[in-house]
Formats: sequence, C-alpha cells, structure tokens
Amino acid sequence: MTDLLSIGSSGINVYQRALSTVSNNIANLNTEGYSRQTTEIRQNQPQEVGKGFIGTGAYFDRVSRQYDSFLESSLQQATADLESQGAAVEYANRLLDVLGDEKIGLTGALNKFFSAAKSLSTDPASPALRGIMLRESEALASRFQGLAGQLDDLGEQSLSALEADVRSVNALTAQIAEVNRQMLKKSSALDQAPELLDRRDQLLRDLSEYAQIRTSFDARGSVTVSLSESATKGRVVSGTKFSELAVEPSTANPDQLTYRLQGELSNEPLTGIPSGSASGYARFYEETLVDVRSNLNALTQVLVDEVNAIQTNGLNGEGDLGEPLFEIVPGFDIDRGATSGDVDVQIAINDPVSYQPESVTIAYDETQSRWYSTDTSTGQVTFANSQGLLELDDLTIQITGQAAVGDQLTLIPDTSAARGIELALSDGIEIATASLFRVTPSQTNGSVFDPKANFSAPQSVDSALRDLSDFETGRAVDISASTSKPLTVIPAGTSEVSFSLNPDAGASTSLQIMTREGQHLVGHVGTRQSRENMVGSLPAFSAGAQYDDNYLNDSGLNGYKDFELFYGRRVEAEAVTELLPLNGLFFEAPFGTDFKGGGLDLTLEPSAPTDRLGIRNSAFIDPTLGEVSAVNDVLYLGQGGSAVELGTLETKYNGAAQTLRIRFSDAIGEGVVTDELAARVATLVTYDNGTDLTNTNNRVNKSLTSELFTADFSVNLALGTDFDSADVVASGQRVEDSRRFASVLTTREIDYASGAGRVLIEAGDVSLNGVELGELQISDSGVLSARDVKTWLDSAQTDIHVSAQNRIEIAADSIQLDAGAGIQINGISAPSLVTGSTTRFDSTEDLVASINAITDQTQVFARLLDNGSVVIQNNDLGGDNIVIGGASAGAGGNALGISSKAYIGHLALSLESGNGDPIEFELGDGGRPADLNLLGLDTEIRLSGQIDEELLVFADGGGEAALTATSVANGQTIADGLRSRQFEFEFYAADRYRIRDLTTDTVVSEREYSGELALQYQGIEIALDNPATLGDSFVVDGNNLGPGGAFDAQGNNANILRMVDLESRGVLDGGLTLTEGYLRFVGDVGNLATQSEIARDALQIVQTQAVEARDRVSGVNLDKEAADLIRFQQAYQASAQVMQVATQLFDTMLQIR
Repeated sequence: MTDLLSIGSSGINVYQRALSTVSNNIANLNTEGYSRQTTEIRQNQPQEVGKGFIGTGAYFDRVSRQYDSFLESSLQQATADLESQGAAVEYANRLLDVLGDEKIGLTGALNKFFSAAKSLSTDPASPALRGIMLRESEALASRFQGLAGQLDDLGEQSLSALEADVRSVNALTAQIAEVNRQMLKKSSALDQAPELLDRRDQLLRDLSEYAQIRTSFDARGSVTVSLSESATKGRVVSGTKFSELAVEPSTANPDQLTYRLQGELSNEPLTGIPSGSASGYARFYEETLVDVRSNLNALTQVLVDEVNAIQTNGLNGEGDLGEPLFEIVPGFDIDRGATSGDVDVQIAINDPVSYQPESVTIAYDETQSRWYSTDTSTGQVTFANSQGLLELDDLTIQITGQAAVGDQLTLIPDTSAARGIELALSDGIEIATASLFRVTPSQTNGSVFDPKANFSAPQSVDSALRDLSDFETGRAVDISASTSKPLTVIPAGTSEVSFSLNPDAGASTSLQIMTREGQHLVGHVGTRQSRENMVGSLPAFSAGAQYDDNYLNDSGLNGYKDFELFYGRRVEAEAVTELLPLNGLFFEAPFGTDFKGGGLDLTLEPSAPTDRLGIRNSAFIDPTLGEVSAVNDVLYLGQGGSAVELGTLETKYNGAAQTLRIRFSDAIGEGVVTDELAARVATLVTYDNGTDLTNTNNRVNKSLTSELFTADFSVNLALGTDFDSADVVASGQRVEDSRRFASVLTTREIDYASGAGRVLIEAGDVSLNGVELGELQISDSGVLSARDVKTWLDSAQTDIHVSAQNRIEIAADSIQLDAGAGIQINGISAPSLVTGSTTRFDSTEDLVASINAITDQTQVFARLLDNGSVVIQNNDLGGDNIVIGGASAGAGGNALGISSKAYIGHLALSLESGNGDPIEFELGDGGRPADLNLLGLDTEIRLSGQIDEELLVFADGGGEAALTATSVANGQTIADGLRSRQFEFEFYAADRYRIRDLTTDTVVSEREYSGELALQYQGIEIALDNPATLGDSFVVDGNNLGPGGAFDAQGNNANILRMVDLESRGVLDGGLTLTEGYLRFVGDVGNLATQSEIARDALQIVQTQAVEARDRVSGVNLDKEAADLIRFQQAYQASAQVMQVATQLFDTMLQIR
C-alpha cells in the first residue's frame, strides 16, 4: 500500500515541476533570447518482487534548455551576412542619390559647359559669349569640387557608422566576458542556469549583427569569441579576458582602414572583418567609395588634360598663346596630433604646375618663439619670420595664433583632382578660340580651296636607348652602334647642343643626326639604300618620311633651316695675357763694369712648347734720352732726338727650359750698358703661354733666372725669380690692351698606322680653317709619324703654326734597371756605361747617360727630371717616331718599364691673330670621326639655332666610343617654333608633295601622295576639302602675320570647335566620352546598389530560415505548450487519483477487524 502511495506522490511531484516549466515557457513567450525549457523526468529504481520487478514511480532530474549549437552558429552567420549587405545597400543608395542628383551630379554641368562652347563658336569675338563660357567653366569646376565634397561627407558618415558599430562590438565583448565570469561558479555547462546561457547566446547573436564571429565553448559553457577565420587568432573574448577592436583610417593611406585588437587578451593586427554591418560600412569606405573617387578623379584629370591641351594649342582674344583653362591645386590636411596650442595655418603653393606633393612637418621652437621646418633630404632648417610667415621652396605657410611648447603640425597634401580643380583664367578674352595655325590656299589651286588646320602636340620619340641628359653628366658614356633605335633624341626647344665623340683606337664609330622627316643633317651617307630603309622602317621617323641628304654637314645659307653646324674639332681663341714678371731687379756689378757686347740671359723653367719669353714691343722707337724701347724685337736706347740700337733677341728651347738672350750691341758707346740699364731692359721682358692668364683656371707657377754677363764673361751675375701668374696679374704687371689672341690645340698621341703609301684620309674629307686637305699618306718609312702629319697640315698653307713633338716621359717607379731586359732605341742597343752590360744598369743616371751615349746613332736623347722621371725626345725635339724595345729582338720588356713599340708623338697647333680666329678641323661629307681620332682628336658636333623639332641621333660603325654632350634649352615648344615659320605644301607631282619652310627656303619633307584628305606635319593636322591635284599648294602660318608678327585679328573659331568636338570624342578608356564615362560609373554604382539589394533580400530569406530553424528547437510554441499543459495536468490528476485510490484502500484495510 505504501508503494502505491509513493508512486502517486512521485507522479504528483514530477508533474507539478513539469507544469511549472510549461508555465514558465508560456510566460517567456516574447522574452528576447529565451530558449524553451523542458522537464527531464527519470524512472525510479524498480523493486524486485518474486521473479519480476515492480516500478516505484518517477523523479524530477533537471530542467533542460532546448539548444542546437549548429543552428545557433548558422543563425549568427546568416545574421552577419544580412547586416553586411544591409549596410552596403544603405550607403550604395545614398551614393547613387548623390551622383544622380541634377544639382550635384556632373551631367548637367558638362552639358552646359559644352553648350557654352557651341555658342561661343558662332561668334568668337563676343565678350558676352566669352563671359558665359568662363562662368560655365567655373560652374563645372565647382560641380566637381562639390561632388568630391559630397563623397567626402559620405565617407565621414560611413566611418562614423563604422565607429559606432565598433563601440557596440567592444561593449558586447565586455558583457560576454562578464557572463563567462559568472559561469565560473559551476563546473559543468549542464549545471548553469538556463537564463545565464540564454543571455550568453543572445549577446553572441547581437555581436554577430556587427561582425562575423567564430565561437568555441569549454566544459563550463564559457565561450571564446574570435573575429578571424581561426579560433586561435583574432580573439576578442576568452574566459574573463577581452580585447577591444580599433578601426581607423591608415596614416599612410587615409582611403584604407587599419584593424587592430588591443587589450588584456591580445594586441594584434587584423586583415579585416569578413561580414556584419561593420564590414559593410568598411567595404563601402575602402572599396566602393575609393572606386568612385578614383573614377571621378580620373574623369577630372582627363577633362583638365584634354581641355587644357585644346586651350594651350590655340590663340586667345588678344592673339597670344592660350593658357590652361583649368588647374588642379592640391589642398592640405593638417595633422594636429602633436599640437596643444591654438593655431591657424594657411598654405599657398608657390608653383602649382611644378609642385611635387610631399608631407611637410613644421614645429615650434620655444627658444626663438618661431616655427620652423627641416628639409628631410638636405637637413636644412628654415625658420618663419616674426609674423609666422614660413617660406619654403615650394610652399608659403602662414601660421597665426598661440603656440605651445612642443607643438608640431604635419601638412599632408591632398592630390585629389576633383577636389583641387579650379578655373585658371580670370577673363573671357583669355579663352583660346582661334587656331594656332591658319591655312591659305593658292588662288591658282584646282582642287584644294578650303583646307583647315588644327594642332596637337606630336608624341615624343620614346624608343631612344638613352635620354640626352645621360650624356650631360660630365662623364663619358661608352656607346656602340644603334641603327635600329635612336641612341638619343635632341628635344625641340633646344638652342644649342654639342657632342664630343672619342672612338676607341681602330673603331669607326660615328654619329648620324636626322630629322623625323628623314633629312640627314650630320654624318655620312654610307650606303644610300640602307639609309632609305632605315627611314622607311623605324617607328622613330614620321609616317611617310623619306631619306634626303641635301643638307648633310652643311651650315648657314646652305644648311637646314637656320641651323648652324660645326662638325669636326674646334678650339676658340683666347685673349693672350702678356705678363711683365721682372720688376725691381738689382744687379750688383763692380763699379764701372761695362756690359757692351755682353748680354742678359733669361731662362724659364719648367717650360712647355706653348710658353714664350719675349720683349714688350712698341709701335714706334722712343727717342727720349735714356728711354729703352723695342720695335720688332729690336731694343733701342733714346739719345734725345734720336735712338741707337741697344740689342737684339735670341731664343733657345731644349724641351725643358726656354732661354731668351738679349745680346747687347758692341757698337754702342763705352760705359752706356750698365747693370742699372740691364735691370730696366728686364722690365720689358714678357711671358705668355697663349692663354688668358687673368683666368685663374690657367694659373701657372714658373721660375725665371736672369744672368747678366760681359762680353768676355769676366763678370757673370745671376738672379733667380719665382712667380705666380695670379700674383703678377693682381699686381698689375701685364701689358694692357695687347690685342693678341691665340688658339692653341694639342693633340693626343697620333694613332699607329702602317703600310708605306697607304692612304689614311682621302682628299677633301678633312679641312683646316676652311682649306681642304689632300690625302694623308704613310711615307716610305712604313709607319705614320707626327712629322708626316705636320707636313700634311703645313701643305694647307694656313697661318697656323704646327709643331710635331715626340716626348716620352717615364715615371721613376716604372724604370726596371736590373730586370734583364735592357734597352734599344730605334733599333740600337744602349750598353751600360758603368757595368758594360746591355741588360742591367747601375742607376737611373747610368741609364740616361747610356742612352745619350748612342744619340748620334739614334738621334734621340734622354734627360733626368728632378722628380726622378726620365724624358726621351728626338734631338731636334721634332715628331719622328721613336721605337723603344728590349736589348734583344725577342725581349718583350725594356729597362724603361714601358711598352715596347713605336711611339708616334703628337702635334701642337697654334694660331695668333688680332681678331680671335679659331683653329678648326672640319669633316666633309666623306669624313669620319675616325679620321680625327687618327690625329689624336675628339670629334665635336655643335648644332645651334632654333631647334624647333626633335632630332634623332644614331650611332653606327664598328667598335665603341666615348660620348659626352651639353645642351642649352630655350624654353620654346614645338608649337612656338612652328608658328615662327611659314610652311608651303606644294603638290609638284601627281603622286608627291613637298613641305618647304618659306622662312629659310628649306625643304623639310618630301612625301608620296595618294589622294588622302588628312595631312600631318609636326603636329599640324591639315584637313583638305578635296583631294589635291598637280599644281595645288597652300601655306600654313602661325596666325601671327599682323604688324610685328602680332595676331592678325582673323579670330577664327577652329580651336573652340575642337572644344565642342570634345563632347563627342572618346577620350576615356573604352572610347567613352566624358559624359558617357560619368554615366558609366554612376551606372556601376546603380548596379552595385541593385546587386546589394538582391543579395540582401536573399540573405533575409536565409536569415529568416535560420531563425525558424532555431525556433523549431529553442522557440516557445503555444500550441505545443498548451498540449503539454493538458498532458501534464492530466498526468498530475491521474497521480492524484492514484493517491486517492491508495488512501481509500488504506482506509478500507484499517476498517477490517
């Protein structure tokens, strides 16, 4: 009986709990995050009775949450994806509203701009229409700026929304960490309060709205949350610890965001947030907005470039070349992160055209109470003035306000084209409506009656191997043949360019300079067919260009255009400075010494061949009593009404020292030539070296020994004087207005060439000062010598003095006295005078003496310099070859330690004149740089004049050469040069036409013609109204033929029509017009918005399904709860009935007696 009562009691107890659970579910039907709970009922241990078991009732185990981790995770992912697309839809639609707005977007402004251009084209001279065009241009620039500003605002708004989401993320992660802390009280998730678990899961669902999360749970139910694909990285919650998410624009690129976790859990960067509303805002900021800004900036840049290209290739209302209509002026963002003071900063760019954007940091120096900036490349510090004006190379910065100690500002340039576009003109008269060029057809034309001209600056040659500036560093560049591509290009706008070419020994390298139309200006023809093929096939030449050598190596009236050409080697004359180095000499001769018939020797050391001692000559003999004068190198002494000859001059040069001897006359009276008179004569002695010694670059130091001697040499007085040319010039000891000029040219060693009778240079290939030289032929000696070349040059019979020299100087450390090689000079062995050996020498002095011992046989002498070097020269100091070898024919070395070979020598050319004549070697049409290289000379190419077109420079020939260059730019554009000339297009044959520069009567191009209506020359585009026929011609000029070259007031509208055509011209990628390009990226934004909406709608369904799936497990269903309520109520009642029956049975049993 008690068992029955116990069973009934357990049922009542269990179902009472079950009814409470169901009631709780119903009560929390609308509680957010609530998970349905169920009562866990377990069977009591049955009791064994007899051979079976009898149940003992049920017991309440626990209340369980209905929860599925997979469904919960799927809901979180679906929520994150949906919120991400929701944010994208929101801002894409807002962006579309901005771009498509009539008052903000560009379509209307572009239409008005081009409409104003069309109106102006109907009457270019109208001030009113010019004013309208200017206003619409300004309105267009303002529309770009406004649109850029709207995009900036959208960026700020999306960034603010993102920052709000980040704050929410950080708040939720803190709450999740607190829930984890509360879960520490239980050891198992099964023991946790359902309400706590519900709160945890709701926080996770809330967090997934902002960012996609990855979760993992421990045994207690504590959650670890990660914002990355990996659960071990990007953790924002783990246990009771959490980190905060930080998202902000990058300092390096404000258009991109940086993501970082910071806090007690971790400090690490993130690559981004995969999904969630924060991800949607971030993607809009980093991707959508960046793309639109990029497209807008590209559109702005193309508009500015195209409009300015038209504007600057036309003439404004005053006949001047048009200035840019628009300009892009960068703005500046100011980073005040290190500033606590209250300051205002105004920034102006000094030259917007040349400005190179670069961040600038300015700091406050409290010791000077001034702002300053430090140049990061040079370290130079620039301080502001007392008014706060800081003037840098490219910026002018005005700082006002109260600065504080340690203040520092960083000025960050904003190069956005759309934000920076501004109107650059201030008056409608500056709009360039007229074309740069005008076409005037001949009145006798049969077909061409109304040709039109436009201009577009031609594309520069971009196929050259090197830029011209590569050769202008002052260091020679090694080059080799380059006939498939130009070696370099001489740019238009050059007034002078010079090349110096030094081919290697035996190389035949030369330069060829040609126009892009095929005119050969410098070089040699070589094989004409190869030149024609080159012009016809290389892309560097203009289409249709044909080879022509009519102006090859010509200059002046016979040359191309007005170009002046020098091709050869030229040395300019210098004003010769004659110094008077001897002043205040005092010879202390015995009293009464008479130097009649004696002399005064003046020896100059060291002396080069160009050094010269002379006497100061006068135009007339001075008869004044006691005055010394010199005329034609003869000295005279004034007698008071007449003069007598005092002395004559003699000179001697031994290769090391030069001596000027003044020989006093023996016919002069007794006692006249005293030491005092000799000292006065010395003051007339002059020194020069053929250069301008007032130029410190020509400074020299010399030693001058003066020896005064009697006729019988019984008295010999010597004085030494050292002088520095700069000191002598400074003291005024020089001949004023000497009107002497000298050109001096010293060659390198002449190249080795052999073969008796061999012609090295053909007649006419080289000229010297305008005189064509004949053949240079090797003499019967079989080896070319400097003397041979001197003879060849002397045959030109110019005023140039040519000396051939062969001077071999051997450094002391090169000499090998005991190397066993010995020495042969011109085939004669020199045995040692000390040892008698032909292979070893006792000393350098012994070597020199031994060489000099065979001078009569070799005609060569040697001398020892003070520095230990040895010099070997011909006896006559001339240019015969000197052959150096070892003591035996097979010996490769020699005692001098130099190469065993024939030494050829070099030339020294000098030309004195009163008008500064140069020395010029010029190459003829058949001449090559190798010809001058043979003579020991570099080849110069100097081209000057108005070089108003690109010139192509090719290198051909064999071997290599060293090349340097210099150039002078004149700042002119191709258009400037073309407008300074007139060009006649003449159809002189049915299938050919020529273009002639009428200004210089130069044919600049000849081309084939096959009836085409479009012709082009150097960017001038000619549109013919009909195909030209034989005899047709027209003249193209720069629309500047008014008085003094001024605008002729034609005022044509050709240029503004190009602006009108721009509206329909495909100038963007894909051949789109400006308007089409704008509409395309507006359409792209519309497509993005539509796609985002479609994706959002699809994800909404997915999220709804995820919610439903979760609710099927965890949600409260009233129907189910009502059914459970009835079921548990019935069970409860049944259990109560069991107890009642048991009680009745118990009572009945008690009544049994």
